[in-house]
Amino acid sequence: MSKFQRFFSGVTETHDNAEEKELRTRYYRNRLRDAVEALKQIPNQKTGFHLVHVDEKRGEIMLEYKNGLGMKHDLVVTVYELTPIQLAVDVHAALRSRFVDLGWNVKAIGDIYEALDRQLTKDERR
Repeated sequence: MSKFQRFFSGVTETHDNAEEKELRTRYYRNRLRDAVEALKQIPNQKTGFHLVHVDEKRGEIMLEYKNGLGMKHDLVVTVYELTPIQLAVDVHAALRSRFVDLGWNVKAIGDIYEALDRQLTKDERR
């Protein structure tokens, strides 16, 4: 999805082949449990984040992000267990009740990946 489309849709997703480097899937050499615990700690480390729901079996964590303008974003972080010690992490971010995103979704995704990069071992081969 291009920046123009994201601007008007209010939705941003990460995936393997994203044009922008900051929106590509991240890979880590850790266990699923470690990634879920790291994600659960984000609201304690970053302002504006609130933990909504955790499904450890499916590797899904739902966060709410309140940006500097007071708008709320819903973020679903999915952790895929590729092997017992290799993970892929993707994020789906959607601006709640508005259709114009001014880059806040990308900032929230960057904050999540930054927190994971500090706590988990990044898989540089990918």
